[in-house]
Amino acid sequence: MPSTNVEFVTELMEHSAHGALIQAFVLQALTQYAQRVAATDPEALDTGMVSGRAWHGCALEVQRKLKQRFDA
Repeated sequence: MPSTNVEFVTELMEHSAHGALIQAFVLQALTQYAQRVAATDPEALDTGMVSGRAWHGCALEVQRKLKQRFDA
């Protein structure tokens, strides 16, 4: 049975061949992608499956939570 997304990310973060460095990599990737999506007009993000406003909202949420975590 395939793993869930949560299980996959947990496995990646806890059992990388690169040790804890993978955690910095994943957080940096989240930061960069969230910045790119947040800078995009939500309507331009619309797809047949996902609302651009919702996708944009996810980016803003990730930015806010990363800021809270690292600026605290």
